[in-house]
Amino acid sequence: MKTKALSRREFLHLSSFAAGSMILAACASVGQQPAGAALPAGESIEIEYSTYDLGPANQSRTAVVDAFQAANPNVKVKLTTLPYGELWDKINALMAAGSPPDAMYGDFSLLRHALEGNLLDMTDLFMADAVLSEPANFLTDLQDPVQAKYGTEKLVALLLGTWVPIFYYNQEIFDAAGLPHPDETWTWDKVRETGNALSKPEAEQWGFQWGTIFDNTGWLWWQHQPTDFWATPQIFPEKTQWDSAAGLGVMKIFANFAKDGAAIKPEEGSGFSNYAGAFGAGKVGMYAGGDWDAGWSFQELPFQWGMTMLPMVTAGYRPALNTMIATNTLSAVSKHPEEAWKLIRFMTADKEGATMIGQGAYETPVLKEAAHSDAVMKPEWAAPGYENRVKAAELPGPMYTPYPLNINLWEFPGKFIDPTVEKVRLGEMTPEEAVAYLDSEGIPYFQKQHEETMAILKK
Repeated sequence: MKTKALSRREFLHLSSFAAGSMILAACASVGQQPAGAALPAGESIEIEYSTYDLGPANQSRTAVVDAFQAANPNVKVKLTTLPYGELWDKINALMAAGSPPDAMYGDFSLLRHALEGNLLDMTDLFMADAVLSEPANFLTDLQDPVQAKYGTEKLVALLLGTWVPIFYYNQEIFDAAGLPHPDETWTWDKVRETGNALSKPEAEQWGFQWGTIFDNTGWLWWQHQPTDFWATPQIFPEKTQWDSAAGLGVMKIFANFAKDGAAIKPEEGSGFSNYAGAFGAGKVGMYAGGDWDAGWSFQELPFQWGMTMLPMVTAGYRPALNTMIATNTLSAVSKHPEEAWKLIRFMTADKEGATMIGQGAYETPVLKEAAHSDAVMKPEWAAPGYENRVKAAELPGPMYTPYPLNINLWEFPGKFIDPTVEKVRLGEMTPEEAVAYLDSEGIPYFQKQHEETMAILKK
């Protein structure tokens, strides 16, 4: 495999890929427009669709645009692709100037614009659409809980896909050890036990590797069945509640894996030349990451690998963990909102467009008809268990995704959570010390965030 070793978070920062969330909305099929919106014969218009760099999945956006234009010959789509941070800087500037793109793929970075009235209210279009307004057609609820949490009744974004946690394993390492492959019945205790059996540091082979701590901390938190889901570390809590059964449980898992050598040391996790560090280099038996890994770079791995559901903390308890959602939004000042709406609806509620999104393998499409198709569920390159990305997205329960509207996604995790977890894993801090520290830093931090968010809401 030729891809350079970058974590998903590093890729977001550097070149920049994201994990994000915005919300789509509705019309009918690709060739259908809202009533009264038909273009005069021969008239042609242009709309702009902006997205951040999706790496190999960029081809899915090109395919969507080509198919949409073929079905709508009077509409030309200008596809703009920019690095993650550069895209938001440009959109912010264009919003201020009153000339943003017509349609935008994105995430939490645009939610503030929703409250400030810069995004089109698509509620009526959504509710009037026979496909979009029927929950049974989709893997998950399209009416984003983020908006409900912050008191806005407007639907300003439409989901096109989800991201879910997945557990990966190197079949060759398991087979050489004569051990059964992981499956959905596994708990983290089983992973730890098996990781110890597979670890051979003298041969540069480890039993287990954590993916991005930012993601894994959140997944483990929910698996501990916290009493307050809005106080979670991923993505954005409204408050911090680390000194709790859930917070302490998360830190103890990190400490135990490091203590007994079941997991590769933190500083060695990304020190190899392949994507996902040691796992990508074929040196790790198991890896906890996201389903985006499978399609983004794991297609190229030079060994046999497989996928299954994330292990459980407690046997029998498996919460919905499709906490990250991919969305599209529309500009409130678009000169062609009907055509822009048709484009984003094509990606969410039309089987052809949604299937193309799924074939890009960065997001799992939310339209069941597309997600369950062989083209998405069983691509030629798929590893055993690839269908678990759809199965995980369909778990019952809400998506706990409390994005605030005014702070940097990476700020608190980067400054406090990541280094604290690393100290716990290296034995430099006990789990008890870690949760106390995170609360001491988090309580004033999130109190200030809450005050700033309320100020935006009152404008």
